[in-house]
Amino acid sequence: MRGKSLALLILVGGVICVALAVYYIIPGIYHPFTFSGTPTDSHKTHALAFFALAVLAFIGSRFARSSAQG
Repeated sequence: MRGKSLALLILVGGVICVALAVYYIIPGIYHPFTFSGTPTDSHKTHALAFFALAVLAFIGSRFARSSAQG
């Protein structure tokens, strides 16, 4: 996979992680894969984990793009 397409793929993964983080913050809707508390509560730990994964994906995308240029 070339550097620019890999960077784009990682960037899309980061956007998906941001969307999932926002999804887990919203209370009142069913959140799958939650085993503590009620599934309709706001799950700040899950949201924080997805935000952290998004940041890592955005940083990784930057490195993948810069390695393709050099």
